[in-house]
Amino acid sequence: MKLSRTLALTDIVLRAHVLNPLWWPRDKRRAHRCAVATVAIPRYLARYVPAPGTIAEQAAVKNDANENVFVFWGYNPMPDLVKACMRSAEKNLTQKVLLLDEKTLFDYIDLPGVIMDKFRAGKIAVAHFLDICRVELLHNHGGFWLDSTGFVTSPIPQYIVDQDFFVFMAGDNVGSPYSFIQNCFIRGRKGAYLLEAWRAVIHNFWTHEPREFDYFMHQLMFKALVENDPVAAKYFEKMPHIDQDPTHALWWKIANEPFSQELFDKYTSGAFFQKTAYKSPWAKNPIPGSVADVMINKMNK
Repeated sequence: MKLSRTLALTDIVLRAHVLNPLWWPRDKRRAHRCAVATVAIPRYLARYVPAPGTIAEQAAVKNDANENVFVFWGYNPMPDLVKACMRSAEKNLTQKVLLLDEKTLFDYIDLPGVIMDKFRAGKIAVAHFLDICRVELLHNHGGFWLDSTGFVTSPIPQYIVDQDFFVFMAGDNVGSPYSFIQNCFIRGRKGAYLLEAWRAVIHNFWTHEPREFDYFMHQLMFKALVENDPVAAKYFEKMPHIDQDPTHALWWKIANEPFSQELFDKYTSGAFFQKTAYKSPWAKNPIPGSVADVMINKMNK
């Protein structure tokens, strides 16, 4: 039986929060919330997975030499950290980096009117709207998506470039493990089945739902897809499953430490980019001589 939106949300709140004793240790309470969310939310979102055979299984377009890395910044002045991330991407990536804003974005995508109407009415938050847009960009053009807060230290590895579709897995040690995948970096060739089917789930959801269901719902739509579509499951199994942990090794651990090249190289050696956060205090006012200070004010200039 499919629960209504209200009943599904009530069920999640009851089991994840009410039936989560306050006397449990913090880590145990967090694990309990994740255990509920990782099952209950994709189960609800499964209603938006397209019926079998709806999405055509076709060869993805291989046009690697002409692909772009799409980055977005708009709506607010660009912080110094984001400027530093852009410089790092332009220096280290072999692909052309296209920085889009709230005006140029629509030179590359054209979303359904129902989605645009909900966004303009404030029913879709900016963060979730950009979740929609990143998949739409890759659907239209192929290539790569990188969040504007990704600090790049080396080219995209060839094994990722060679994939029709790739995302890092959420892992167990960073952020909210129930999110299943990370979507701050996406590799998607035009026509790739996982990309097209994920886009269909996203469009189905936002056509029928009045607002968000969970902060990580776009990631969890992908989980619902690979759990309920045998073709998606087949392609997902072939995709390298690599945890996001190495992409989060630096900013929250050593950003305030005194900079040394050896230290920086050690913490960035496991991934080609590091996720940062422009709202963190050390992004706005970095300690002089710290890793954050050097990244923002000295590197790639």
